Amino acid sequence: MNKKIIHLIPSVVLYIFAGLLAIFTIWAYSHCADIISQAKAAGQLAASGNEYDIASFYMGNCGQYAVFALLLVAAGIILQRKPTVRYSPVETVQDENNKAADAELDEWFDEQQK
Repeated sequence: MNKKIIHLIPSVVLYIFAGLLAIFTIWAYSHCADIISQAKAAGQLAASGNEYDIASFYMGNCGQYAVFALLLVAAGIILQRKPTVRYSPVETVQDENNKAADAELDEWFDEQQK
């Protein structure tokens, strides 16, 4: 298989799961809306004064799946990007000391050979 295709497989899998969660979110939202409307029609729920409970019902039954779907899409985008990390050698103080010691040794051996 081509390396590009292998690189894309994890992100495609995440996109598929995100799509399934988005579909489930829409389905759960429609059922929540039906339950709320039936409760209002039966007189069991008054909209005024219960806004927090209604919003909490929606968030508990379908909002979290929407957030999960968005997180999966973001993870897929992150996996799909090519890494742009460039490594450059970092010289430390120890490297500079080693270079100075090497220079001193080179000078000493040059004097010994003369």
